[in-house]
Amino acid sequence: MATHSNTTPGTTKFSDHEVIVVPNRLKKAIRHSDGSDPDPVIAAEEALVELSVQFGDWMIDECAQLERARQLVHAESLTEAASEALFRAAHDIRGHGITFGFPMAADVADSLCRLIEHCSDLTQVPLGLIDQCVDAVRAIIRERDAVDAERTAGELAKGLRALIDEFLGRGSTPSSDASTPSPPLSPQ
Repeated sequence: MATHSNTTPGTTKFSDHEVIVVPNRLKKAIRHSDGSDPDPVIAAEEALVELSVQFGDWMIDECAQLERARQLVHAESLTEAASEALFRAAHDIRGHGITFGFPMAADVADSLCRLIEHCSDLTQVPLGLIDQCVDAVRAIIRERDAVDAERTAGELAKGLRALIDEFLGRGSTPSSDASTPSPPLSPQ
């Protein structure tokens, strides 16, 4: 079998096939350690632990953004700008919630995102349903240290998911002009 350098492409021929050998340019990016350097994964985890004391404050900031978006919806109804601001705020909470230790807030924010994404006529969305989602996210984050907070948050998330599933199934239909298939509306 022929050997090739890591910088020039080539082929290795066998009796019944050929193997294309491509340059391994990533090999230059690898840094070998003598064991004295700290493990980068461990260092990243330690940095995350140090930052974790700020997660609650960051989520409170995210809640403030969600509240501003809700106020915009109440002022303008679900215009394109208002619904986009609401979606963006809920999407941020959905994305950060699990990482920051608020998985139930992320679940409620996910339900709100699904409502906005899959409703074919946003003018039909009751503002009370949006208010329930926003209030639930805010309560979950605010009451994170309360007794039974996790159980209560789970019930809120489950109940709101059911309400939104019902609304999307009965009161409105998901948009059919989406270019990519939508995720399932219920857990599988």
